Amino acid sequence: MPWAGLTWLNGLTAGIAVIILGVIVMVFPKILNYAIGAILILFGILWLVNGPQWLLGISSLIFGLLIFVFPAILNYLNAAWLVIVGLVLIFGPGLTVIGIVMLVFGVVVLVFPAILNYIFGLFLIVVGLVTIVGHYDLFNGFFSLLPLIRLYEERGSSRLLKPISQI
Repeated sequence: MPWAGLTWLNGLTAGIAVIILGVIVMVFPKILNYAIGAILILFGILWLVNGPQWLLGISSLIFGLLIFVFPAILNYLNAAWLVIVGLVLIFGPGLTVIGIVMLVFGVVVLVFPAILNYIFGLFLIVVGLVTIVGHYDLFNGFFSLLPLIRLYEERGSSRLLKPISQI
C-alpha cells in the first residue's frame, strides 16, 4: 500500500492504533506538545549521561522544559518557521505560490496555534482509515498497479530513442 510513502504502515491493528492516537490528539490537542516535550527531556538526559554531548543534552532539556511550561510555544515556533520559509520562497527562488500558501498557513497557526495539533490528529485518523482499507484490500490492487503503469510508460518512451549504433 504505497500511499503517501506509508509502505511501512499496514495491518488492521496498526490502523486502529493510529486512529485511536488521532482521536486522542483531537480530544486533547496539547498532549502532542507534552509528548514532544517529554521526548526532548528524555533525549536530553540520555545525551548528558552517555558522553560528551553536553550542548545537545542541555539544549534538549531546556527546550523540553519550555514546552512543558508553555505547551503552545511549539506551535508558535512552527508557525514562525512557516512564515520565514514562506517569505524566503516568495522573494527567493521564485516559488511564489508555495511561499504564499506557507505564509498564509503560518499566519493562521500564529493566530490559532492549536489548529496545528488538530490537523495532525486529523492526518492520523485519515492514515489509520487508509491503513484499514488497505488491509482489507478494498482498493482491489489499485496501488499495486501504479508501478506497472510507470514501467509501461518508460518502455514506451524508450522505443522513441534510437540506439547509438543507428545514429
